[in-house]
Amino acid sequence: MLQTLVLITSPPYSPQAQRALILAAALRTRGIAVGVVLLQDAVFAAVPPNAPPAAATIDALLSNAVPVYVAEHDLRLRGFSAVGLPAGVQPVDDRRIVDLVMTDNTRALGCF
Repeated sequence: MLQTLVLITSPPYSPQAQRALILAAALRTRGIAVGVVLLQDAVFAAVPPNAPPAAATIDALLSNAVPVYVAEHDLRLRGFSAVGLPAGVQPVDDRRIVDLVMTDNTRALGCF
């Protein structure tokens, strides 16, 4: 099965990040397998208290069985850890991110 992986690098309050999250939700609504990877400043979308529009969209994605991954390295660089992330958000290392992108039948979109 083809999966679409949406990679986001922009801060959660930016128009780019908001569009990327909305895209992921729209793909899922259409029955397309989708996952979201939060990189660089996008990791703030998963850190409480996070930007309100992003927080609601992340919650909606998680409740619709969309995997949301957050780069551990980018969390640490910004002074955060995986402790306290919302339930369902999966912290991943760089090796796992590469594995996600390179998995057979995966299409990567981004970075936004």
